Amino acid sequence: MKKKYVNILVCVGMLLATFTSFGYPTASAQPPAVPSEPIPSPGSSSVTVFVDLEWAGGEQNVSFDIYFGVENPPPLVLTDVLEPKYEPERLLLNTTYYWQIVSHNSLYEYTTGPIWNFTTAGNQPPFKPTVLDGPQNAGKNIPLEFVTVAPDPEGDKVMYQWDWGDGNVSDWYGPYEFGEQTTTTHQWVENGTYEVKVRARDDSGKQSGWSKAYNVTIQPQVELSNCKPGYLYFVFLTFDKTYGYIYSLDLLGISLIISTGGMRVNAIGSDSVHSVVFQMQNKFLEDQRWNATSINETGTVYEGYFYLNDGLYETSAYAYDSAGRLIDRASRQYVIYYEWKFILLKQLLGLGAT
Repeated sequence: MKKKYVNILVCVGMLLATFTSFGYPTASAQPPAVPSEPIPSPGSSSVTVFVDLEWAGGEQNVSFDIYFGVENPPPLVLTDVLEPKYEPERLLLNTTYYWQIVSHNSLYEYTTGPIWNFTTAGNQPPFKPTVLDGPQNAGKNIPLEFVTVAPDPEGDKVMYQWDWGDGNVSDWYGPYEFGEQTTTTHQWVENGTYEVKVRARDDSGKQSGWSKAYNVTIQPQVELSNCKPGYLYFVFLTFDKTYGYIYSLDLLGISLIISTGGMRVNAIGSDSVHSVVFQMQNKFLEDQRWNATSINETGTVYEGYFYLNDGLYETSAYAYDSAGRLIDRASRQYVIYYEWKFILLKQLLGLGAT
């Protein structure tokens, strides 16, 4: 009888060992920790409508059920979430929300956390804009582009108004989508240093303050150093000299170039100039226009070279900064170019009259 009793105990032990090896659940002495350290903190106010919920209690093999909404207690919105974080859709303004986390472990045990709450902010004005990009040095009467952006706390569309520092304040431009950069153009008619500022307004009419000033200095950035009105130039192969000043040419606002086939245009740029594009335009034939580009590699001197037929021309130098933005333009009103025809010079100056 005693032997039979021992055999029964051994069989029961083997069965228990077998059940355990097949993974039958057993009771745990440590259920999941209570969810804690909520973000936002309980009772918070003026919370952004784009808030993400976070909490502590994310040890290994733990998942979460999330309860969230405007009711108390809140409804279930997600189950078996593995990360201690929840990203709700955009929330309502000035509204109290309730939320609760239930933790589960792999043994089907769970721990229910407390119910937390927070209140979202009312409508807020856009953040102060920042002038992200724009030339800091340029010449007069050159349209300059400036870039800005001002995110809105509620993700509203935004409009912008510019103060150009010269007495001109723009209209409200927009609206633009949340986070969208916008470009605006302005030109100054007088030399000087100007403080450019911009502010933002959302769909509800809430305005930001003015941005930090962005200083722009307006002064000449490029200057043509030859082809001056009133002067006569001889260009023969490597010979390129100024012959002299003629008052009658200056009255006409022109210079006269007598050449065997080409002419050189020189310009001096400021430190802000990276490249210069020279343009020669026939004043009578609009389709006759030529460009020559000079890159600043060794200093501030730029040169363009042209082969032209006889005619009346205007030459211009367009100065660009390192970002490829046009920052100034210089022109000689007219340039007359003749190819080795001295008799025309005599007729122009009246030297051939008897």
